[in-house]
Amino acid sequence: MRIVLTFLIIFNSIFTQVGQKNRIHLPDGSVVGDSSIHWHHRYDHTLVMKMLNAVPDGKGGSKVFINFEKALELVKMLDNLTLEAPKIIYLVGWQYHGHDDLYPAFFEVNKALKRPQDKDALTSLLWLMKEAKKYHTTISLHINMTDAYNNSPLWEEYVANDLISKNADGSLMQIGFYNDRKSYQINYRNEWEKGYAQKRIDALIELLPSLKEAGTIHLDAWIARESKGHSESLDIEKLYQQKICKYWLQKGIDPTSEWVMDYMTGLVPYYWHFNHRTQADYLKVPASICTGSRMNPDLRDSDFGLEFLFGTSMYGENIFPSANNKVTDDVWDALFVRDFYLSFLQYDYLNRLDRKAIDGKGNKRIASFSGGVKVSLADSTIWQNERLLREGNTLCFPALWRSDNSLAAYSQKGTILRYAVPESWKTVKKTEVFLVTKNGLQKSENLEVRNENLTLTLRAGQPLIIIPEKNQYQK
Repeated sequence: MRIVLTFLIIFNSIFTQVGQKNRIHLPDGSVVGDSSIHWHHRYDHTLVMKMLNAVPDGKGGSKVFINFEKALELVKMLDNLTLEAPKIIYLVGWQYHGHDDLYPAFFEVNKALKRPQDKDALTSLLWLMKEAKKYHTTISLHINMTDAYNNSPLWEEYVANDLISKNADGSLMQIGFYNDRKSYQINYRNEWEKGYAQKRIDALIELLPSLKEAGTIHLDAWIARESKGHSESLDIEKLYQQKICKYWLQKGIDPTSEWVMDYMTGLVPYYWHFNHRTQADYLKVPASICTGSRMNPDLRDSDFGLEFLFGTSMYGENIFPSANNKVTDDVWDALFVRDFYLSFLQYDYLNRLDRKAIDGKGNKRIASFSGGVKVSLADSTIWQNERLLREGNTLCFPALWRSDNSLAAYSQKGTILRYAVPESWKTVKKTEVFLVTKNGLQKSENLEVRNENLTLTLRAGQPLIIIPEKNQYQK
């Protein structure tokens, strides 16, 4: 049985009702409207990523991939490559000796990530969070509120207070095996009722007050499971998971998570592995309420055509230079550019429109949006009335997060593109064209708009930004 709570209380206390557009009637009779929700970020127009910093080395230390100093270097280059798009980066392995280490505790910053000039790793982390803001980037944390390990400083306390879920025979419920250790399921009901969930959240915010300014946090593998040893149903665990989610929201922090949870609609705005189960879900729930990164085909059955038809964001984590993923400093930016320009531009553009309908079936489907926009799965095209915005892996979209009326263009294989300019360009006659690189924009040429068309020479894998001459690019 799928449970959906009545959201009226939390919406009255946390969110502000400002309109009736795109109202959604949930199975329990409650109503959610996209304009009634106030997140701390516009996740439907923000590039959300993870960055793997470190993992335990198995010898009592930390294997570092990206320390805090290196992280800021990457943030600067990412800002150049993304044309200053708003970004959120969750740090993975920021605590203790790295990723998945010592949960349910998360109260110490990984010493191996600190800058040499700082007194401690916490100071370095605070420095990174502050400096990243200069580059349109919010730095926050990737944590886990589900797993418990027997080497954690909280382990004995959690066992003694019956905060671990149990199997029917009364044994502790193992749910995984990470860092060569068994992982056990925290019991959400007992942790909440005995105040430990609140204590964990409060202690983390006390350690890192900047989390409130960041306004977001990622809860990894946040999964509810029944506890037969407690005679407790899955539905009860979901109810307490919602209580924990609301507590984060009351603290001024949006929790994002890994898998789409329908019972969290209106509470969790962004999912790492995002794909609604049906196209009806996409039409019913706008991206302003629920959105995320592309689905991993190895993890769950999914209709991947829907991801192109409605747009999903990119991962990023698997592209950052790291010995862990064997991506080197000299190639990561090309890989990043490919994913960003083939996903985020379309994602941001479509998320600014109202979803209208889907016609056809299978690979013949066409999604219709407001403003005369149609996305065709059959030929991988996007049209805005008579204007072709994308054909295959060649595209040109307005960079709508910028204030200079610019266009961003990209082709994976390279081509000469004749592009009909948008309505906002009707009076534009001359433009400047820049190459987009990790070190900044490089002037390429001046172009004239002729008969409301631009002719762009796109080199394979090289993004361009085209700016009307009246809006000169300023360094």
